Amino acid sequence: MEKKDGIGLLGINILYLITAILLLTVGYYVQSRNIKSGLVITEYILVLLPPLIYIKMKGDSFKRVLRLNKLKGKHALMVIGITVLIYPVALFFNLIMMTVLSTLGKIEPPPIPTANNIGEYFVLMIIIAMSAGICEEVFFRGLVMRGYEKLGQINGIVLSSLLFGVFHFNIQNIAGPIVLGLVFGFLVYRTNSIFAGIIGHMTNNGIAVTFGFLMNYIHSKLPETNIDMQPQMPNTMQLIFGTVFIGMIAVVTGAIAYFLVRIIIKDTKNISYSMDNRIENVQNNVEVKKTSLLIFTPILLTGIIFIYVAYIQLQYIIAK
Repeated sequence: MEKKDGIGLLGINILYLITAILLLTVGYYVQSRNIKSGLVITEYILVLLPPLIYIKMKGDSFKRVLRLNKLKGKHALMVIGITVLIYPVALFFNLIMMTVLSTLGKIEPPPIPTANNIGEYFVLMIIIAMSAGICEEVFFRGLVMRGYEKLGQINGIVLSSLLFGVFHFNIQNIAGPIVLGLVFGFLVYRTNSIFAGIIGHMTNNGIAVTFGFLMNYIHSKLPETNIDMQPQMPNTMQLIFGTVFIGMIAVVTGAIAYFLVRIIIKDTKNISYSMDNRIENVQNNVEVKKTSLLIFTPILLTGIIFIYVAYIQLQYIIAK
């Protein structure tokens, strides 16, 4: 049974399932009508609003659940640096998945809008970087991770990251978000501030938006030809070489990122972020064990939905 006061795992998992269904139905519909306004509706109405309503209904504290604590300026800058350095690592894992999929058929570029001018660039930075950074971090590194800490801090970070990856419902883009979720989750936990995750998420998405804008800008400056210049995904051999190249970069940047993470760990070793969690873990351990099947049923259902969506995506790739 869930506690009368405060968030509970069953409620969080049900909310996750409902949000996933809304994302695949309402979210898909509004984004198909207009990708930009659809993304705004998806982020603020489907992703941000439900956890805020749930926390309020449970009578819990927004500050406690979401870790609305101040983040030191030094740590904020380090989070940005870590995210930039981890970007090749996340890309490397995504490329591995894409390389494997490319052996089955032709994969297509992800349907992410890119900017063709400076005005669109700033709009997409607000929608894709800022909005997603705030809304998705509140849901996953805020509510979901806090709830799953009932199973232990490491489990909270790992499981919330896995759920974050599944939530994208894109077999080509599941490994990267999981890696980023692990990094953001750990940074949020160590700094005891959701703002570490928000800043990291904004930085990561901002890099993606910037790359898209730069690619379009370079393309616009190339001489016009009769060759079809629509975005094309590389073939398997190109992906293999690209994966190896990015992998070598990822080893270097990942090592530097690890060094910065160690500094944050040293700086935050005296932060008393774990005492409340330890007490709550003891109080909820028996409850979680007794009702584990019921608690995780919504997650199992979401997993089934993900498998079905992935199957459709695989069939589309094979058909190509």
